[in-house]
This record gives sequence, structure tokens and C-alpha cells, in this order.
Amino acid sequence: MESQDNSQYAGEAPVFPSKDFECNQGSFDDTDTSPPQHAGDYDVIVVGGGISGLSSAWKLRERKLLVLDQRDRFGGAARLEQRDGLLYASGASCFQLPTGHNEVSHLLQDLDLWNQWRSTAEDTLVIFDTKRLMKGLGEVTAALLKQPKELLKPAVWGLTANLLYSAMSGKPFISAEKKLGDPMFADLFQYLNRFTPDSGKHPAMPWREGCDWTREEMELFDSVSLHDLLFDPATRRSLPQDLIPRHRFGSLVKDAVETTLRVECLAIKDVSAYVGLHFLVGYLYRPLVTFPGGNGYIADRIRQRLMSTGSCKFKAGSRAYSITQNQEGVKVCFQQEGKNYYANANALIWAGAKHAAVSVVDGLPQQQKAAIAEIEHRDYAIAGVYLKKAALANYFGGYVIEGDIGGRYPNSWCRSGVCLAANWKDPSYAGGLGVLTLLKPISGAADQGKLGKADFRNLQQTAYGEVRDMLVATGHSPDLIEDIKLWRWPHGLVVSKVGQMKHDVFVNASQPVGAVFFANQDSVGMGNMESAIWAGCHAAEQVRRHFRSHSSVVSHIGDYAATQS
Repeated sequence: MESQDNSQYAGEAPVFPSKDFECNQGSFDDTDTSPPQHAGDYDVIVVGGGISGLSSAWKLRERKLLVLDQRDRFGGAARLEQRDGLLYASGASCFQLPTGHNEVSHLLQDLDLWNQWRSTAEDTLVIFDTKRLMKGLGEVTAALLKQPKELLKPAVWGLTANLLYSAMSGKPFISAEKKLGDPMFADLFQYLNRFTPDSGKHPAMPWREGCDWTREEMELFDSVSLHDLLFDPATRRSLPQDLIPRHRFGSLVKDAVETTLRVECLAIKDVSAYVGLHFLVGYLYRPLVTFPGGNGYIADRIRQRLMSTGSCKFKAGSRAYSITQNQEGVKVCFQQEGKNYYANANALIWAGAKHAAVSVVDGLPQQQKAAIAEIEHRDYAIAGVYLKKAALANYFGGYVIEGDIGGRYPNSWCRSGVCLAANWKDPSYAGGLGVLTLLKPISGAADQGKLGKADFRNLQQTAYGEVRDMLVATGHSPDLIEDIKLWRWPHGLVVSKVGQMKHDVFVNASQPVGAVFFANQDSVGMGNMESAIWAGCHAAEQVRRHFRSHSSVVSHIGDYAATQS
């Protein structure tokens, strides 16, 4: 336990109703050796009910399907919660503005969600660390002088006055609308604009033949870190001149990039330039969009639509513990509510954590196991802050750009980088209550495992200190805070590191094995819904090809499949 490092807030944080971490999975008995009971025969079984698994099931909806997930509800990292009718997320909250004809666009059109999202482009705050911004005043001034029209805006002078007042009064943070900070990032945005989806040079994730980057270009940029691409002149000289930045970037730009990456547990010196560019284009430069309750809204819509087809059965709180193959297909043994079951299928899609597949899927090649072992994971926490009335309802949320936080917060290894406003995302909610969601990534390699051992009260106090400072910075009273709930996601995010794309680590880890196919995206973290949906659709197409090449496969649902084809 970590009771020694919460002394700063001893006696300050109120006692909240929530006393323990939110539990989001079923209970399992590893000692139960009773023979499993038959739970049915299916065309396809999907293990993992997150956005990848649900996307693959949707693409195969004409088949007889069984979807298993060990959590108590479906959605995975795209999880939808409610507070008296107010929808909010305890996981992934937004995604890139869809463009063109791709898997995300087609899925949203299928679900009647096209153009129903809200854009965050104009309604996002940046919450600056006061001391850090004071230290960067020279950089800010230089950026404004490059764009003198910005100096004519009263809001710029208001921000300056607020900064000086906060520095003199000791306020740790100040807030400003994101567009006021854009002049500081103009050079970076100019560079990122060269890699947007409609630029003809978009770094696709995962990289695949026929995308905008050649294999050689991808390997060059995957061999160096994002830090070295943006901030090391020697590295730039070794790369194609038409693909490198033309400007030098300052320390505030570096802080902003690090904040954006840290939200997904990525580190600027670990992630490759190729993966990092893809991530920054989508999550720092281009508009993000969202639905009420975040990406869980999409996951829930898929589940509802699948249930209405009558061809898909869902079993929550179910953990697969054995997957074997024979000439007739795949046999899955799983446990639900303390009882053992088995089900048969012609094919299986594994959409859960790949490291868990090693001990469950029989017959994985050694090379594939080695590739899976190379994939690193990071822990993640989410804090759902219940408010007596709505706050920040006019904003999607706020990104926290901070310097050295020192001892400001206990448990600083699990600090918030983003605060999201549920009321903004759910404008149809007519009640008076509010919810703020704090994303709390654990990005340091040395800090992995701490989350599973941490004391709930200590982490709750840390979240209180963080959200208290954010509320004060945005002109709200901390007395609004009514409760703070905490979710834990051990090994919840995959982190991509330099050289892994180049060496096909994720490709080798996802190779089909007989009638077993892999759908989890394994790229750049919880927020990358686009890659997750692509992976689910790709696995579904692999299953279709498998069925076409095995003409003896007989659908278990007879005429239904024919009518739906």
C-alpha cells in the first residue's frame, strides 16, 4: 500500500461515498475442475467484446455468432456508463473526424450514426501549469510576433493578465480556449498538415501495402523516435528532406506533444516517428469527434443492432480458458458465474488481450508467442467525478499542459492529462447533475504494476486534488464534487515502440492459426478506435476467406444466412 505519500491532502479531501474500485468483470473460480456443459454450436465465436470484437461480429452478422467477454458489460475500453440518465465514458471518449471511404465511415453509416457526432474543434480548453507558462513567456511572445494579428485579440491580453495574476496569487493552473494557444503550435501544425488523410501522405496504422507511405519510408521513420524527428537536427539530416520539419520547435511544443502522447501511455523517446506522426495528426492537429458517453455509444449501438438480428448471442462475465482445434473446427471452454461450459464453432476470432491468448489458445507457433511477448502494455485508470451540478458544460474538456509537478500530487505516477465533460458530450441530458472524467494513464515503465497494489483512498485523494485545481482554474468551486469513482485497467493499453512496426512485431503476433483469427489492434493505445475497427473488419474478412476455402462449412442458421447475404 502507498499510504505514506498522501500526507499533502490529509484532512483536505472530503470522504466520498465510493469506497472501492469499480468492478467490471465477472467472478471466476480457477479451482473448479467440473466437466464443462455444452453451450451450443456456432459459425463463429468472438472472444472479447470490445470495439474490435464487436466490429468483427457486425461484419459477420449473417452468421450464427457467440460473443464472450469477461467483463460484466460489453464495450471493452469503449465503455458506456450512466448517472441518472447522463451518459459518460469510463474509457475511450473520442476519435478522429471520419473522412473518405474507410472502415470507420462504413460502420457509422451502417449504424445510422453518420454525421451525428459532435466536433471538439471549437470547444476544447487547455489548462496550463502557471509556472511552466511563465517560464515559456519568451517562446509565447516569439510565436505571437510571427502572427501579429493575434495581438489584436482582447482574449490574448486577457489571458496575459490572468497569467500574471495567477503567478502572483499562487494559482497552480490557468485555463484558456485551445484556439488561443494555436499560435504557439503554428509551426508544428504546418508540419502535421502535410500528413492528413487527404494529403496523399497519411501514415496509415497499421502500415500496409498500397498506403501513402512506401515500405522504405515507413522503415526509416520507424527506426527513429518521434523526439529525434522533432527535436534532433542530426536525425533530421538522415531522413528524406521532403518528410522532415522545416522549423525548430520550442519547449512548450514539446510539453504539448508529451501531454498528448502520455494520455495514451506513449513516451516521446520510445514511440517511433512513424507511429507518433500518425497519432499527432489524429489527436493533436485534426478535429476529434465524440458521441454521448464517448466511444462506448458506438459499441452499445453495435451490440443492440446485433441483438436485433437474432443471430448473435452475448455472454458477459465469461472467461475463455481453453481453445483447441480439430478437423471440424474450434472448441472453446469458458467459465461463467462459476460454471464451466464449452461451445463449438467453425472459426474463432480472438479480440481480447493477445498476451492472454498465449495460455489459452492451443498450438500457437513459437515465433508468434515470441512476437506477442515483445508487445508492451501499460496500466490505466479512469476517475469519474460526480458533480452536484454541471461544470464545463460548454467544453468538451481540457488538456493539462504541465511542467515539473514535483510533489504537487501524491501518487503522481497516476496523474490526469485530460479532463472531459460528460454534459458537453451528452447535450440531450436535461437534468442538473454533472460528470467529469479524468483520464489517468500510467506511462512510466517503472510504474507498471503499482495500480494493482495502490490504496483506493490514496488514489481517490489524488484525483480530488487534480480535479479541484482544474475546477478552480476554470472558475468553479471544488464544493461541487459529490463523489469520485475509480476504474482500473491493468495492462489496458498497448504501447508501440521504435522498430516494432519495421520488424512486423504486430503483424507476426496477429497471424491466423488454423481457424483462429486475431482482431485486437495492438497499435497506439486506448483512444485509437480507427485501428481497432480496422482490425475487427480485417479479421472478419479473413474468416470469410476461410469459409470460402472450406466449402464444407455449413451454416448453423440455415435459410437466415441466405436471406441476409
